[in-house]
Amino acid sequence: MQTAREAMLALLKGEKADFVPEAYTTIKDIVFPGERYFPMDGSFDPYGTGPDAWGVMWTNQGPNPVVDGNTIAKDFVLFEDMDEWKDHVKFPPLDFMPLEQIFQGMWHGMHCDREQHVISCLLLSGQFERLHHLIGMENAMCALYEYPDEVHEFFDAMCEYKLKCIDKAYEYLKPDMIHMHDDWGMNNNMFMDPDLWREFIKPNEKRYADRIHEYGMIYMHHSCGYNMQVVPDMIEVGIDVWNPVMVENDIPYLLETYGKQMTFAGGINNRIIDAQDATPETIIGEIHRAMDSYCSQDWRYIPYYIPNVEKNWFIYMEEVNKYGRTIFQT
Repeated sequence: MQTAREAMLALLKGEKADFVPEAYTTIKDIVFPGERYFPMDGSFDPYGTGPDAWGVMWTNQGPNPVVDGNTIAKDFVLFEDMDEWKDHVKFPPLDFMPLEQIFQGMWHGMHCDREQHVISCLLLSGQFERLHHLIGMENAMCALYEYPDEVHEFFDAMCEYKLKCIDKAYEYLKPDMIHMHDDWGMNNNMFMDPDLWREFIKPNEKRYADRIHEYGMIYMHHSCGYNMQVVPDMIEVGIDVWNPVMVENDIPYLLETYGKQMTFAGGINNRIIDAQDATPETIIGEIHRAMDSYCSQDWRYIPYYIPNVEKNWFIYMEEVNKYGRTIFQT
């Protein structure tokens, strides 16, 4: 029988797994520093507001960053017009950041064990997200049409920065996987026309995938929302895993059509799991529905969702670990 680490790696790579382990208890996501606000004096203000390493102001939404999250401070805009980006954007100085010590601190704080866990480095705020973090979503969407050359230039500069982050993560952490974060979708469509995505986003996604694979690591990409139109492109550039594949996407079609080419991590209905009045029976029922429908030796699938209610999340993790041990038994 495989260990949870071995089974998870098999599912991530498209190999045979003995069972389905739960992702949050098996994968340890060590966050690459600089992309969110954390007080530098060691204090912790769970609802505080402050800048990240780029000068973007963030507001924490609750005491637990895993489930409460954070968001750009209300009305924050660093600048508005993309033809001014070089005057305002300052890339974090990676060569002067104590990355090795930061990674070591996170490793020990998260109780990582390379024998038990899949070690992942989470790179938040991808090129499109960082664009709208800096200038706001409305300005970012307009910039694709009004300043296409400047957006390409900024995205290419972002790509060089992220490639260096990947290099540093491999140098100091040696993770099994790079988990890159760049949301492209809403509930029922993408933020942009798929052809715009192919023009502005896809070329650098290929560069990320190539660099990650050069180091022998897995590429997991996080993008919430509806991204059905570009799944073939994601596979083409070399993304190994997409999460969270939300239920708004046609998951049966994706698994039947592409389930041997990429791992789909998702399929759990957040509206059911995160409901404040959800009972354990309701949560377990949703887990069994998804796993009975999607877990198969014929395609690559992992149950996954982004939690917002901590007590429900614990029920979820326990049940997936329990039920996943039986799902492939005949």
